[in-house]
Amino acid sequence: MAREAFKPPAWALWPPMRALPKDKKMRKAVIEKWANLILDWASKEGKVLVDVLELSRIPPFDLPEDLLNLALELLVKTGRAKWREPGKSLVLFWRSIDSWARSIYSWLKENFKEVFSIQDLMEAGEEFSQLPPEELRACLRLLEKSGLVKRLRRVKGYYKLVVPGVPG
Repeated sequence: MAREAFKPPAWALWPPMRALPKDKKMRKAVIEKWANLILDWASKEGKVLVDVLELSRIPPFDLPEDLLNLALELLVKTGRAKWREPGKSLVLFWRSIDSWARSIYSWLKENFKEVFSIQDLMEAGEEFSQLPPEELRACLRLLEKSGLVKRLRRVKGYYKLVVPGVPG
């Protein structure tokens, strides 16, 4: 499926939106707009793990440091991102863990991956492959709870795909 290219909205290039307003209400609105735009960019570009320094070099995110940091902190505070290395890199949750888990399950079925490991998922070359190992484990825990994958007891770190209605 072809990805829609990210095109920054006109407001993102407008100078008053690229600075922190003094008015508290306006300040909050500007920070929220930038936070949402970062998630929109990440989803369109397929980015999950983002380096803050690299992000600050990509227009329109080449903002004053305080504005960019406040937008990123808002994402973290609202659960839409998690610091990987505080102040340096973070994981952006533009999809829910449940949505990632469904994506992983579909990929496993489509590619006939009956037995697999976290490493296999990381090397799959799919969007979910960018997720850090701990997030992939969270996805697999969800799939385990749903009965769609089972942890192999005799082989540490491996899982087995379960297809409902197909004897295992």
